Amino acid sequence: MKHYQHVLRVLVPDIMQVAKRRVDLLDYIAFNQPVGRRALACYFNLSERRLRTEIEQLKALDLVTVDKKGIWLSELSQQLLTQIDVIFDMSEQLNHKALQLCQLFNISTCRVVPGDSDKYAEVYQKLAQAITEELDHVLPEGENIIAITGGSTLSQVIPNLSSSLAQGRDFKVVPARGGGIGSPTIQANTLSHDLAAIVDGDAMTLFVPEQLSQSLYESLLKDPLVNETVQLLKNANCLIYSIGNAEVLAERRGVSAKEKKIIQEEKAVGEAIGVFFDAQGRIVHRLARIGLGLEDLYHLPCEVLVVGGAKKAKALTAYMKLAPQQTILVVDEALANSILKETSL
Repeated sequence: MKHYQHVLRVLVPDIMQVAKRRVDLLDYIAFNQPVGRRALACYFNLSERRLRTEIEQLKALDLVTVDKKGIWLSELSQQLLTQIDVIFDMSEQLNHKALQLCQLFNISTCRVVPGDSDKYAEVYQKLAQAITEELDHVLPEGENIIAITGGSTLSQVIPNLSSSLAQGRDFKVVPARGGGIGSPTIQANTLSHDLAAIVDGDAMTLFVPEQLSQSLYESLLKDPLVNETVQLLKNANCLIYSIGNAEVLAERRGVSAKEKKIIQEEKAVGEAIGVFFDAQGRIVHRLARIGLGLEDLYHLPCEVLVVGGAKKAKALTAYMKLAPQQTILVVDEALANSILKETSL
């Protein structure tokens, strides 16, 4: 395959570039069909004239159809997209990057999906597909208790997980933390219900603020409903979570001015599971909260960490110094490239 690619590049130098551009167009149409020309032109930063030419060429090749609703994939292009990774050697490249990250972070499982979730929303669907495949591989048949955190990444990923996970399995889905400030759509309680609906499971709700005083913490643990949810959390066999940049999440968590000062002075670069950490992986601040803590992760049979976008490279690299070895890491290619570039300097 590589020999044939080399011959084609010599004969037609721009062949792979043209093919890759067409694949990107077809990939976007696949996730958003029917899609209008204007939306496509805007997304790929092309003039409408240039895009019209591209679509006409795809149409002539019987790769797309066009009607009043917009542009659709043809049956032929749907078949081609399932084989295209082999043609471009994409799978081999991505698997190599995943192996490099496994070695760098001392973990056994990593998946790298093509694209950049900061730029292309459909990359979240690819992240979700990879998570579905990994969960289907590691989750046992029968009863499963899945814990889930909130956040903008998971709010994009969870709705795209597959209901196929429910085959042979019964699920309870539990929020790994209480509610915080910000949009309800990114809260752990909301996402636990979203996931439960997908896998036809039961969702629990944790009716507590994300941050607590010590006295309120002790009082809430005595509440029967809160205590029941916490006990389920302690028995969870899988966690799905993400991480974020320290400053962004300090704001989202609504930390006090005193806490924010500590986070800034200690040069925190990221936050996960209620802990803020610096570039060396040193914990610099903990949030007082009810839910799973970092130490709980070491006792979980399965935990899936999903992160996207190159801007989280520093946070992820630092966090992986704290992460358990059984971490299943799922990232996009933009993030993988950024990390591997930094570590090779």
